[in-house]
Amino acid sequence: MRFDSPYDTDAHYCVKRDTAWSGYRAHLTETCDADRPEVVIHVATTIAPVQDGELTEQIHDDLADARLAPVERIVDAAYVTPARIERARRVHGITLLGPVVPDHSRQARSGDGFDKSAFAVDWDNEQAICPRGQTSQQWRPLRINGHDYIQIRFDKSTCLACSDRLHCTTSATRPRALALLPTRELHEIQTRNRADQQTEDWQQRYAIRAGIEATISQNVRACGLRRSRYRGLAGTHVQHVLTALACNLTRVADWIAQPAANRRRSTRFHSLCTATA
Repeated sequence: MRFDSPYDTDAHYCVKRDTAWSGYRAHLTETCDADRPEVVIHVATTIAPVQDGELTEQIHDDLADARLAPVERIVDAAYVTPARIERARRVHGITLLGPVVPDHSRQARSGDGFDKSAFAVDWDNEQAICPRGQTSQQWRPLRINGHDYIQIRFDKSTCLACSDRLHCTTSATRPRALALLPTRELHEIQTRNRADQQTEDWQQRYAIRAGIEATISQNVRACGLRRSRYRGLAGTHVQHVLTALACNLTRVADWIAQPAANRRRSTRFHSLCTATA
């Protein structure tokens, strides 16, 4: 949370993957209706260290206050958790579409083990049933890095004698344990979304999100979004809004001139393939 300049104490240092910068972070929301110009309808500005997912609820609240809440909002993985999916639907009736973090367990990665989806969870009786029909013996709250979970453990003697132990756990002495999200609804949202996002139908629905990358590029390259002309968070946010407005004016003008034209520029390779075909 250090600041890098005595002239702008709101400007902070941040690193995101291979990019490092001092300043702010902007979030753009645009429309993606068929046969209409794609325009930015919301801009959020924060200091740089604020992570993307922390803005999900605020953006939904702002869109609802402006009567611009969408039926479906398509975002990248940083903005999505089961809890945010549940809140968006419950509070605003928004379907939040984006990739939920996959199961990174050894069993899920190998493809031949018993991951969480292989266990039947009985929330009413607070127990789980393993793929071999054994019932868990322990169900208790668990807190990991400030987040709440439910920890489920199976009987040690039963697990040690199981013929499928190598497919279930690598521990030589401990029984199999599961960490589930704290409520039934969140667990079912996570399970359902992890399964859905592997299907072709889901991937086709999600493909439209790639359009926002062109919007960010246009605002950055043509309109100078990443060069702040003002000091302070409030002034920088005004600049971001005006920058998005300039982009909208350009897009609407282009759409009026050629409403039937494809507004997404094709790559040279795609154009070559189309011409060859």
